[in-house]
Amino acid sequence: YDWDVGNEAIADKGQDGMRKSPWTEIIGEDFMDHAFRFAREALPNTDLYYNDYNETHSPKREHIYNTIKAMLDRGVPIDGIGFQSH
Repeated sequence: YDWDVGNEAIADKGQDGMRKSPWTEIIGEDFMDHAFRFAREALPNTDLYYNDYNETHSPKREHIYNTIKAMLDRGVPIDGIGFQSH
């Protein structure tokens, strides 16, 4: 089984950081770190994914890469990335 823990959280069109949402306002820019760690704790044998769109656009693609790489460097348990194509 798998779980899209993070979905469309990264800002578009060269904006830095995460999209503004209640999660970023209440928890902060590192809310996805917490979400993935809680998900791993709840379902240790489930693959955890980050999912997003517009990855074909250079600024967003680079931001997705840099964000996920930084999360992995911090030990956040991400098993894969999904790209929407609809």
